[in-house]
Amino acid sequence: MEWNNLKDVFEFESIQVIEYLNGEYFKIRTGRINPNIFDGIRVDAYGEMMSLNQISSIQILDAKTCIIKPYDKEIIKEIISAISNSNLGVNPIADVEFVKINFPSITEETRIKNVKKCKEILEQAKIKLRKVREEVRDIVKKEKTLSEDNIRFFNEEIDKITKLYITKLDDIFVKKEQELMKV
Repeated sequence: MEWNNLKDVFEFESIQVIEYLNGEYFKIRTGRINPNIFDGIRVDAYGEMMSLNQISSIQILDAKTCIIKPYDKEIIKEIISAISNSNLGVNPIADVEFVKINFPSITEETRIKNVKKCKEILEQAKIKLRKVREEVRDIVKKEKTLSEDNIRFFNEEIDKITKLYITKLDDIFVKKEQELMKV
């Protein structure tokens, strides 16, 4: 077993964890609207559940207002229903050709709650990273051709890389926290 192959696998999995964290953070609303907050919304259209971005375009007008233009105007009611039932805390306004959404200003209490949510997501990401580390350690441990010195070397290197990626995760959290607390 070569160190470079093992390191590449571990780093690939670690990058997946960072992408997971960034993806989850995109869904958390800051002072401005991000189209990604609609990613989890599913609409009952044409007899099946479809994601909102598959059946409409999302246009950001300003920091607190967006317009959702369905490709088929017949499903506006379904879009309004899906948005109303989501946990966005907004009331969509129907028009003939689009749905307008005005997001309320974020209160200090909501900002603190969102930071707390980000911290929970950060901990989940760290747990995922540690699981990846343990999986790689198990691979190393099961390898019969490695000496104890090589196993110790692999484990030390894996620990160094883990610390590096945990630092990256913490840095992403700090940036998101600053973004959330900015008024």
